[in-house]
Amino acid sequence: MTHKCKVLVVGGGVMGTSVAWHLTQAGAAVTLIDQGPGSTPSATSASFGWVGASASTPSDDPDAFALRLHALEEFKRLEQALGTLPVTVRGALSWGATKDETAASIAEHLAAGSRVESWSATQVRQKEPSLAALPDLAMWAPDDFALEPVYLARCFIQAAQAGGATVLSGKVQCVLSAGGRVTGVEMQGQAIYADKVVLANAYGALALAASAGVALSIEQQPAVLLRLDADRALIRHVLCAQDLELRPGKERGLMSALDYPLEGEAGLQSLAEETCQSIVQLLKLPSVPRVLSIEVGQRPMTCNKLPLCGPIGSLDGLFAVVAHPGVILAPLLGRQCTQAVLAA
Repeated sequence: MTHKCKVLVVGGGVMGTSVAWHLTQAGAAVTLIDQGPGSTPSATSASFGWVGASASTPSDDPDAFALRLHALEEFKRLEQALGTLPVTVRGALSWGATKDETAASIAEHLAAGSRVESWSATQVRQKEPSLAALPDLAMWAPDDFALEPVYLARCFIQAAQAGGATVLSGKVQCVLSAGGRVTGVEMQGQAIYADKVVLANAYGALALAASAGVALSIEQQPAVLLRLDADRALIRHVLCAQDLELRPGKERGLMSALDYPLEGEAGLQSLAEETCQSIVQLLKLPSVPRVLSIEVGQRPMTCNKLPLCGPIGSLDGLFAVVAHPGVILAPLLGRQCTQAVLAA
């Protein structure tokens, strides 16, 4: 192109903001469109924020696991470019229901290339003195960490704006096109023009792509994020004790990631109560912690479980980025999407 490429990025979550920042770094004229306050809680805001490979099982999907390991390397580049990331704790401890189960998990991770270690009960006690009962064996993942996804998205936005990007708030109704090429989007009745458009607004990309005649194979899967009023200093790392995932919040409390109950919304309260009881048993708590919030986030998933990152449909200049886990993959896919957009 003989002029600076104008790119619209739809989606203010961690994926969209990563794309916007990478595009700005590469010299594009970027406008990021976010739904703004009052919108439905995004996948980013309801994310647990565990960045690492030890949370997954390599044999369940070897290709996805390998991609996750590759994506983790991007965070080193990110820290060099953005400075300090909003990391809450570093390191993750996990164990299964039995010693044999934990040992099998450790062996599988080592074979798949994860940097993990076998830790005894004594070593676990040194790392997590508040545990009421110690596992005979635990898996220690020193490279894992937890960060605040919303704060990471803000880091991307601030860096993109510092590089010249524009940020708008509003709801995008449709993609605009003419002569087989994207011309921009319509936002709240107003046309916003650009050379290229990137749909990075999770499940919302489905309807916007459809407005351009493109059918995307994506779906939503709900997950629960529980915030508790408890001393954040009780937990020093990410903990995965059998099926319980727990970490400290950035400024206060504890956070737990949970599967959505089979009963749907009606089962959320009992799920929270059961989780609180499990935490009381796991830690040395004198009383049941108070629930600060129960948030349901809709995780965007492609039907084939592979990340969607690149051009979509037959319109020139239309791209999409949809993937899970978004927080882990955002730095990698932001860079890859930028390469695809500027190469087209």
